[in-house]
This record gives sequence, C-alpha cells and structure tokens, in this order.
Amino acid sequence: MRYEREHKTQTRDLIVRNTARKLRAEGLKGPGVASVMKASGLTVGGFYKHFRSKHELFAEAIAQAFSDSEKVYSSLQNVPREDRWKEVVRRYLSPEHCDHPDTGCPVAALAPEIARAKLTVRKQISGLMKERAERWVEFMPGAAASQRERNFFVIFSAMAGAVSIARLLTEPADRQKVLASVRDHLLHSF
Repeated sequence: MRYEREHKTQTRDLIVRNTARKLRAEGLKGPGVASVMKASGLTVGGFYKHFRSKHELFAEAIAQAFSDSEKVYSSLQNVPREDRWKEVVRRYLSPEHCDHPDTGCPVAALAPEIARAKLTVRKQISGLMKERAERWVEFMPGAAASQRERNFFVIFSAMAGAVSIARLLTEPADRQKVLASVRDHLLHSF
C-alpha cells in the first residue's frame, strides 16, 4: 500500500519530535534507532525511508528541540521589552524546566555532549545558537547592542549552567536552592 506524501512528512515529523524529547531526556548516547522508532509506533525497518543516518536524525531532532524551547519564549511578545528578559530568567530557572529536560532547552540538557558530536552536528547547533542569540539580544538589558549581546551570553550561560547543576542534585530543596540563587542573582545584577 502506498502512502500519500503528506503521510510520509507527518511520520518523519513524528520521529523527529519523539527523538528531540528522547535526546533531551537521555542524552545523545541514550536513544538508539530502535527505541526512537518504537516510541513513534514504527518498526526499525522504516527508519531509512526517512533518514540517511542516525546523525541526520539527531541534527534535525536537536533543531526541533531548539524550536520547541523557543515557542515557550515567543509567548512573551506581549511583555514589555525591558521586562521580557526577566520573565525568560524566571521561566528558564523554574523547577518545571529543571524537572522536565525532555521538553526543556537542549543547551541545558545536551551542551557537553553536543561539544563532542561530529563537526557537522556542531556547526548546525552553532547556527541555531547564533539565531537564538540574535532573537534574545533585542530584549536583553543594556543600553547599547554590544552590552545587550554581552549580557545575553552572561545570562544565558548562567541559566544553562544552573539548570545543569541543579539536575545533578538529588534533593528537590538543593535543586531549588541552585535555581533560586542564580535567578535572584541575575534579576538583581542587571
């Protein structure tokens, strides 16, 4: 039975979305093709009808993860520009974000692993990170563009690091302490 082109596109999108979640939850070495296809309700044999390699799928899945996490922040368009960065800090450094790496920022979940990935994957992710910086710089604190860009890197690095450290801790109170400390510091420092 032949499927319509739309069905193939929908199936591919399903695989990419499921892989994006699994990568953030399990890391780059976690999910294999078999587990990704099973999570998508498909057999392993169908994988190569959609992707040339696992690396191609992972690159697309990480791009999807960036897109997913950007949707959360794009909902802040109605917040005044000077307050938007504060709301980003609050959401990023929330227990909800920390407790759900599968739906959160791929940088906090995967940065060390991405740094060791193939050059083609790193180049794609580097481009996605640059796009994020360009979007977020406009509402970062600072009078000049160069100040806002510097503040973006300081704020974003602190947030991603704080979430990564908090996720290492086993006690909820310790996790909350890390998130609250960095959140309060950032909100009062800029």
